[in-house]
Amino acid sequence: MSEAAIPAPAPPGFDLKRHLIIRVTLFACLICILASAVIFDQAARRIREHVQRSGATIEQLIARELDDERPSFDRRFDQLQFSMLSELGLLLKLCITVQDIYGSDPFTRCFGTEEARAPDWVTAVLHRWIGDEARYAGLIRRYPGIKVGEFLLNTDVESESAEVWSQLQLVLAITVGVLLVNLLVYLPVRRALRPTDRILDTIGRLEAGDLSARMPRPKLIELRRIAEGFDHLAERLQRTDRRQRQLAQRLLSVREEERRRLARELHDEFGQSLTSIRAEASMVAEDAGDKMPELQPSLTAIGRMTGDMMENLQRILHQLRPVALEEFGLHASLEQLVSSARRARPGCEVSLSVAGEVDDLPDDLTASLYRITQEGLNNALRHAEPQRIDITLTRDESGLHLAIIDDGAGGHRDTRGSGLGVLGMTERVEALGGRFSMTPRAPNGMTVDACFPKRAAEPEEDWDDPSVAGR
Repeated sequence: MSEAAIPAPAPPGFDLKRHLIIRVTLFACLICILASAVIFDQAARRIREHVQRSGATIEQLIARELDDERPSFDRRFDQLQFSMLSELGLLLKLCITVQDIYGSDPFTRCFGTEEARAPDWVTAVLHRWIGDEARYAGLIRRYPGIKVGEFLLNTDVESESAEVWSQLQLVLAITVGVLLVNLLVYLPVRRALRPTDRILDTIGRLEAGDLSARMPRPKLIELRRIAEGFDHLAERLQRTDRRQRQLAQRLLSVREEERRRLARELHDEFGQSLTSIRAEASMVAEDAGDKMPELQPSLTAIGRMTGDMMENLQRILHQLRPVALEEFGLHASLEQLVSSARRARPGCEVSLSVAGEVDDLPDDLTASLYRITQEGLNNALRHAEPQRIDITLTRDESGLHLAIIDDGAGGHRDTRGSGLGVLGMTERVEALGGRFSMTPRAPNGMTVDACFPKRAAEPEEDWDDPSVAGR
């Protein structure tokens, strides 16, 4: 026999709202990071270019200022005003460090503007991004070309970082604006998709068997059309299911009626015939007496066989339609069934517990409960060798619940039984709108559960009422 095809796993779900807000947020953050990197890179390129291009010019300006002031050879460079460098240094945001030829302490002066300071991390990132390339080392000469010192030209990182920080603030403002737009888009999308939770809840109710569940009517046109189409299919499914249940219930009724008719025919025809044969055999045996003794063994055998046939006929009649089920009700019939099981298996303790009124149930439900109990009990006794069997029948506001629990060997169920079998029990329960299950117990045993809804205990004609069918 070929193996059953294994269904492919369902693809992972896609949460539109979550993906929308995550993707737009990631896009905004990515744009912010890229724009910030571009700002730092452009600033670093500009600074390195300015330093390299301005080095020679600044060297000439320093030499001219020295010539104009005509300082002595021992004059300290910190006394210089660098008036010619002020405008250029202010424009390029430069810092200059000078040292004379005598090895005195170097003197540093920065020409940057006094702007608002940038955060320390901006200054650190810009300084690292610029690197060591933004430097220019030159000589300080005095006419006629005498070297009097050295200078080192680099950028005023704090002033440059303030300008970079102002550009980063603009980028951050744009990023925040994009995130706000994302939020403004997310809110109406979430509001439009909010009915999906109720839609999923309705689908869950349908999966649980509540065919009366109906979809909400969302404002979103696409979801509304889906809900309307789904409700149409659910209504058709509900009507089809109701017709199938009615048909299955009718078939059960016909089968029980046929069993009742067959039991009546067997009782009336075969029962009377066997009784007549047994009476005739007794009369012949009495008339023969001592005249024909050779006939006595045959006549005795006929009487014995007739008696066995009558006992078998009574057993068959009881299986077809228990007399107690019609005359005394379901509770008494179950008590008789349990008593017979105790007599058949003295070593097994069989208990019956009935809660609620069960003798006023419809014939179909009564017959199904009796047949399921009979099949479950017979299967346990024949194949499980249990030490204890507990039968519980409960009727409450939610419906009826039949449970048969044994402590025998697991996996023992025979689907043939008395002709009903697991398939037949399932059909009986489902025809009345219930649920049937057989569950192995740990470490041994089996649990047979049959749950019937409240509507199963109501008259059959009430099932056509949608208000009743939906319960």
